[in-house]
Amino acid sequence: MWAYLWEGLVNICSTIIYCILGFAMLGVGYKIFEFITPYDFDRQITEDKNMPLGIIAASVIIAVALIVIFVLTKYVARVW
Repeated sequence: MWAYLWEGLVNICSTIIYCILGFAMLGVGYKIFEFITPYDFDRQITEDKNMPLGIIAASVIIAVALIVIFVLTKYVARVW
């Protein structure tokens, strides 16, 4: 019984750790993209209401998220 409880706790902790790691990688990837491009995304989207730039920023976030998911699932599969 305790073995199942311990295994569940380890799974929950590893899920939380990988979630935090994924969000950190997503944020770093977005900041790198924002640094590379000549636009200030936050100002352009919020103040200037630039809808096409918002769509591009959303697609970049989705693309970086897919890359992070792929990297983390390959790493988790290798560890387990």
